[in-house]
Amino acid sequence: MITSSYIQLGVIKLKTDWERSSPVIIPDRQTIIKMLKPYIRDRQISKVEQIGGGLSNSNVKISLSSGEDVVLRIYNSGGIKGHIEKAILQHVKNIIPVPRVLYHDFSLSHLEYPFLLLSWVNGYQLSDLFMTENKASLSYAGHEVGRYLAKIHDIRFSSPGFFNENLTLQEFDLSGSDSFLNILDDIIKDGPAVDNLGAEMVSNIRQFAMEQAHILNSIGKQNCLVHSDFNPLNILVEKFGSSIQVTGILDWEFSFSNSPLIDIGNMLRYEEITESSFIRPFILSYVNHGGELPRKWLQIAKLLDVIALCDLADQEGCDEARVLDLQSLLRKTINEWDLYDEVQKNIY
Repeated sequence: MITSSYIQLGVIKLKTDWERSSPVIIPDRQTIIKMLKPYIRDRQISKVEQIGGGLSNSNVKISLSSGEDVVLRIYNSGGIKGHIEKAILQHVKNIIPVPRVLYHDFSLSHLEYPFLLLSWVNGYQLSDLFMTENKASLSYAGHEVGRYLAKIHDIRFSSPGFFNENLTLQEFDLSGSDSFLNILDDIIKDGPAVDNLGAEMVSNIRQFAMEQAHILNSIGKQNCLVHSDFNPLNILVEKFGSSIQVTGILDWEFSFSNSPLIDIGNMLRYEEITESSFIRPFILSYVNHGGELPRKWLQIAKLLDVIALCDLADQEGCDEARVLDLQSLLRKTINEWDLYDEVQKNIY
C-alpha cells in the first residue's frame, strides 16, 4: 500500500475527528503555474490533488508531465513556520529521510501565504500500521523509529530555545521545576485552556504538576534538535520483505532546541504503555543508537507532554472532539503515573 506523503487516512485515536484550525487552500491551476514557474518551467501540470495531513497547513499533490510528483505545502498562518521548516529540512537532509526542498517563495507575490515545494515521498503513515495491530511489524517499526530519533537528537545547538527563520535561537528553557511550573501556569491560569479543560481538571493538573515537577531538577539544560510533533501521523514507512523501513519524517515547522524527552512523550502519547508491542523496541533502539535517557525518563517525558497537551487546549474555538481527546489524555497521564516506574524497569 502506498499513500501520499501527507495523507491522513482513518486513524484510531490519533487526533480522530479533530477539526482543522484553518481552511484548506488549493490555488487554481493558473495560479499554481505562476507560483511554480521557476521550477516547472516548460513542463505541464497533469493533475492537482488535495491531500490531507495536518490541521493548519495545506498540502497539494501536483503531478507533472515529466512523471514527477511534488507536494505544494502552503502555510496558512503565514509567519516564519515555512522559513523554519525549510531551514531544518536542509539542515537534516543528509542525516534523516525527509522531503527535499525543491523551491520556495516567501514573498507573497503570487499567493498571500508562504509556500514550499517538496519532493514526493512514497510510504504510508505509521499510524496505519498501528491500526493493523501486527506485533512483528510494530516491533520492526519501533526499532527503525528509535534509530532515526536518536539521529535527530544527536543534532545539537548552542542552547535551548525557539528558532527564528535563520535557526538563531531565542532561549526557552524547560529544565527544572520552577521553569516548568511557570510555563504551565502561563498556559492554564486563565483563558481558553480553562474554558476548554474545565476548572476542575485545571486544578487537578496544577496539583499534579506541583507534586511531580521536582523530577525535572535532574535533567539540566538540553539543546538537541526536537521535532516537537513526532508522532505516527508524521512518519512514513514501507514494508520491505518482513521488515519495516522509515521512508520519511514530515512536518518540521514546530521544531526547536530542547529536551529529547519532548519527542519521546509525543511519540508515546496514545500508547497503551503496559500492552504495547512498539515501546520496548523503540526505546532500546533509541539507546543502542546513541540516545541518552535519564532516570525516570518515562515520567519526565509524560510530564513534559502535559505542557504540550495544555498548550493544544489553550486555543479559541477548540472543537468538541479535540477537547474530549485532550481531557482524556491528561486524565490518562495522571491516572497511570504510578505504573511508569515498573514499565521503565521492564523496558530499560
